[in-house]
Amino acid sequence: MLLIVLAAAGLSHFLGFEATGGAVVGALPAGLPALTLPTLPNLNVLGQLLLPTLVITLVSFLETASSAKVDNEGRGTRWNQDQDLIGQGLGKIAAGFSGAFPTSSSFSRSALNLYAGAQTGWATVFSAVVVLVALWVLIPVLRHVPQAVLAAIVVAAVLGLLKPREFARLWRIARVEAVIAALTFGITLAVSPQLHWGVLAGVLMSLSYFLYQRLHPRIIEVGLHPDGSLRDRHLWKLPPLAPDTYALRMDAALDFAAAAEFERNVVEYLALHPGTRHVCLFAQPINHIDSTGVDAFLKLSKQLREQGVLLHISGMKLPVEKTLLQAGWQLADPGHRLYRTETETVTALRELPQTSQA
Repeated sequence: MLLIVLAAAGLSHFLGFEATGGAVVGALPAGLPALTLPTLPNLNVLGQLLLPTLVITLVSFLETASSAKVDNEGRGTRWNQDQDLIGQGLGKIAAGFSGAFPTSSSFSRSALNLYAGAQTGWATVFSAVVVLVALWVLIPVLRHVPQAVLAAIVVAAVLGLLKPREFARLWRIARVEAVIAALTFGITLAVSPQLHWGVLAGVLMSLSYFLYQRLHPRIIEVGLHPDGSLRDRHLWKLPPLAPDTYALRMDAALDFAAAAEFERNVVEYLALHPGTRHVCLFAQPINHIDSTGVDAFLKLSKQLREQGVLLHISGMKLPVEKTLLQAGWQLADPGHRLYRTETETVTALRELPQTSQA
């Protein structure tokens, strides 16, 4: 590629491409940047730089993640994001002492490395050496390189990384994510060259979808499947786990996002089924609980006790149990019963006396 660039520069110079109105790279500053000691700007300037800095940081990290994902997938290796971020941070610090732009990974540069068959980190070292030589020797030559040649090199390299079939594959796996990906791609093209708006749009859409999922956790009433597992009672058309019993499982953390939905689910069921005397929570999937979840759990426990409903808890994990105990919840309480395994829970529920008609 370097030979192609030099050959294009030579032809452009001898044919007078720039003189005929052709777009070339033009004059570039030569030599290495001088070292300088950065000064702290005043508060007004810092306020003006805050938002752009956050945007640049976000775009830089996402570009790094995208490049690393494609690169490591091709090599079958694992991306060490911590090491990558350390390297970027050191590069940005060095840029601050030389008056340079903030450094970052480059999708096009990574694509060129892959296109050229780079296999190790020595390719980056070699690229840095070539840049140093170019700054000292080749700046006058690069002036005559047509911009179309540089664009063609980048496009030829990046084309190999584009995978349009991934949209169809993503549509089969998760349609909402496929729509987000397509909208992000479309917005990025529409606002180019200001690519950060496309990145921000994609991040906001992804976060919104993530928050929606957290606010609507999967809560099911379970029944005993013929194979011995506990499954969605309504999906598999299973009988109730036990008479007068509401047995539920929430496949999410009991935190600020899911607490309201968890409480609402139990309260509405009890309102529709006043004969319920037992509520059984299969808590194995709940691996985290925060202060909002603790408040919701304690409030629901108190409400069940006042209604004469016995709470059964199966498989509560130790981190959740510790958090509840720190909030004042008691293990030995007549208002609830604890079980360690699903088998123990099912056996205990089926031995309960029937006090009403289901």
